[in-house]
Amino acid sequence: MRKFLKTKLSSEFARNSLTIFTGNVIAQAIPFLAEPVLARLYTPEDFAVLAVYLSVANLFSIIASARYELAIMLPKEDRKAVNILGLSVLISFAVSLISFLIVLFFNSNICRILHNEEVSVYLYLVPLSVLSVSWYQIFNYWNSRKKRFQNVMFSKTTQSVTTVGINIGFAIKSLGLVLGQFVGYLFGSFVLMFAFLRKDKEKLSMISKREMKEVSIEYQEFPKINTIHAFGDVLKQSGEVFLLSYFYMKEKVGLHSRTLRLLFAPSAMIGSAVGQVFYQRASETYQNGGNLTALLIKVLKMMALIALPVFGMVALFGDDLFAWFLGEPYRMAGYYGRYLAPWLFFNFITMPVSQIPLIVSKQKKAFLFSLCGHTLYLSAVVIGGLHENILLGFTLLSIFSSLYYILIILWFIKISKIKKPFSK
Repeated sequence: MRKFLKTKLSSEFARNSLTIFTGNVIAQAIPFLAEPVLARLYTPEDFAVLAVYLSVANLFSIIASARYELAIMLPKEDRKAVNILGLSVLISFAVSLISFLIVLFFNSNICRILHNEEVSVYLYLVPLSVLSVSWYQIFNYWNSRKKRFQNVMFSKTTQSVTTVGINIGFAIKSLGLVLGQFVGYLFGSFVLMFAFLRKDKEKLSMISKREMKEVSIEYQEFPKINTIHAFGDVLKQSGEVFLLSYFYMKEKVGLHSRTLRLLFAPSAMIGSAVGQVFYQRASETYQNGGNLTALLIKVLKMMALIALPVFGMVALFGDDLFAWFLGEPYRMAGYYGRYLAPWLFFNFITMPVSQIPLIVSKQKKAFLFSLCGHTLYLSAVVIGGLHENILLGFTLLSIFSSLYYILIILWFIKISKIKKPFSK
């Protein structure tokens, strides 16, 4: 990867990607290596509680700052960017309050619908999860804007160490799993906020009510379109958990959550590292009228070369790998992975370049594409559920999603040729 980056892309892109990649490897290696321990401390039913909790929390977290945090990377002037940051933080408080009211008044209804009463007490942590995740994302994008990727790397490591430490230290049924998620993001966000206050504290004086209103209007496509798009994405993921909880036993939900947890690890380690640097670099390239298509294709090729052997092994030996790594009770999780490998392969390739529509202002069409993809995805799960055949559902899910991602890649290449309109 180091050789490919240095020969195919610029040295700065390579250096920044490798910095975040190193942090991601450390951050993901810790929970990955802890999985055999966690699999023996917790039952699949405990992991099902975590999956349901995250599915509810993520519905709020994904829209916690109305997606304005994504716009922090785009302005040339820091004055605009810091006002977007201030606006994002304010909105996160409002969304957190809304989540608290919903949990307060509809707790029992949520648990009854999801067929999981154990998650009831944990739902009161949702507002805190919303704040911690949103602040983590907001200050993550600020540090990326300033090319302080070492701060990003350190925050990821902090978040990972904290999460695993609590997972192991509070292994009382599902308590440690849920607490670890919330506190991990909280500590990670503290690292990024401290970096901001240490180097950019004076920029806080630039934040004003008038300018926050101006940037809210200038970048209104993010709450109007991208928020709905992002909510649809997380609704797809949460919807899958909700449907699996409805159709199947908690054990199968827990096994499936472990399947995705481990098989998304390569995306978290490599894809998010390249994606974070790609977004910064692609935004800059587009602003300066550079060749965005060439950058996009090089990244796609690199990701495909990395993904093929990884997911090829999963497709062939997933059940044996999971049984060896987590123990025999989790063999079925690896068996699920064999069916899901094609989808995960294409997801891995496209994840780093998924910000292309934001850069070239094609959010509306991206949203329509995602609606089609989500409909196909959830339809596959429903078909499997109605036939009481989870493997049928996963097979259809993999086929539908693979075809969807192929079309998305072709569309990304097409829109990457759009040039920034000339402005006086």
